[in-house]
Amino acid sequence: MYKRLLFFTVIALFANLSFAQNNTETKVVKSISLEEALNLAVKNNVSIKREQITLDSAKRTSEHSWNSLLPSLSVSANDEVEFPDLAGTNAGCGLQNNLGVEGKVSFTISSDFFASMEKTKLDYEAAEISFEQAVSEILLQVKETYFSLLLAKQNLDFIKENLENAKNQAQQNEERYRRGTLSELEYLSSKVSYEKLKPELKAQQLQFKNELKAFCLFLGLEDDEITPDGSLEDFITQYEAFFNETKLKSLEEAVKNGNIPSIKHINKQIEAGQKEVKITKLSAYGPNANLSYSVNPIISTNENGRIKHSASVGISVPLENLLPFSKGADSIKAAEDSVKDLQLQLSEKIKSTDAEFAHIIQSLNQKEENIASLKTFISLAQTSYETTKFAYSKGMTEFLSLQNASKENLEAKLNLQNEYLENLKLYISLEKLSGIHCHFMED
Repeated sequence: MYKRLLFFTVIALFANLSFAQNNTETKVVKSISLEEALNLAVKNNVSIKREQITLDSAKRTSEHSWNSLLPSLSVSANDEVEFPDLAGTNAGCGLQNNLGVEGKVSFTISSDFFASMEKTKLDYEAAEISFEQAVSEILLQVKETYFSLLLAKQNLDFIKENLENAKNQAQQNEERYRRGTLSELEYLSSKVSYEKLKPELKAQQLQFKNELKAFCLFLGLEDDEITPDGSLEDFITQYEAFFNETKLKSLEEAVKNGNIPSIKHINKQIEAGQKEVKITKLSAYGPNANLSYSVNPIISTNENGRIKHSASVGISVPLENLLPFSKGADSIKAAEDSVKDLQLQLSEKIKSTDAEFAHIIQSLNQKEENIASLKTFISLAQTSYETTKFAYSKGMTEFLSLQNASKENLEAKLNLQNEYLENLKLYISLEKLSGIHCHFMED
């Protein structure tokens, strides 16, 4: 009996160990670099795939814009039965059957043909810029989310560190309370401070896990056991090296000259709009030429077969569009109004972009000063905490002072990380404005 019990106990123990090992293997957390995340987004993101379909369609339309010159081909067949005229002179004649097959070729060319071809080319160029902007938006969104996850991860580490310090302090206070060198109130205060941090840590861990899941879905990953790699400060260093003084001066010139994606896109839209005005005018006032040729073999029951040939040449001019209140005239005015609206958008965009660029540069300089100040403050807060901790261990200060010093030290570290993230967001805005992306070096 005891041997059987021992046998099953050993089997259960090995099964539990095996399950624990397999469970650990499935829960391995993989670090993912920012460059890997960006590559996954380009490969898997649904929005980019949809934009690619739109771009391919515009390319196909541009390459096949000449196809309106293709002739129109048609073939038709008919069987005509002619009944006898009972009241007429041919009353004695029988039924007459005429079987005919007709083939027709027609060719039409409109006066706006060449302008339409040019416009499809401009539309494709505008679609290329739109695609690049869409991809850029996705990549910048990946960067911002990645940096936010790094911030959350760093904050979790700070909270864990703070929790560990509170745990150690509570244990020390418990020992001092047992020895009678610490009041019960001080001991209970340290215990409450420690227990209060536990739910805060769990809440932060859950939020971080949910954000990681959403990020994985955005990248097209099914497995959410990943974690971002690196530190916010390291990314700032790389951004500063990439957007050096020389690069910023060239960007300033590019902004003033309109050599950035957002302004290029509007310029392309204006060019396409001007072509649309030309097309509309040619369509409203220009002549259309039509050439056609048809062959119609006819087989009759009462006579030999014959072949009918016919050809036509025609030119049409829509005279009604010469009236100022006609539909064609209104279409021309609408196209001209669209161009005027785009020109106003361009003027406003140039002004706003120039102001936005200046604001980003000023904000980056301000953030640099803020970060330097926060680093100094963290050094002071850490020294204050260590000093207060030593004084508390010697009974020279109250536990409330130690709590305040610990809280101030933690808040200083969190504030610095938040400042790092705000600084990185400014660099992301600079990338968006300029259309130039920083490529990060992996360790």
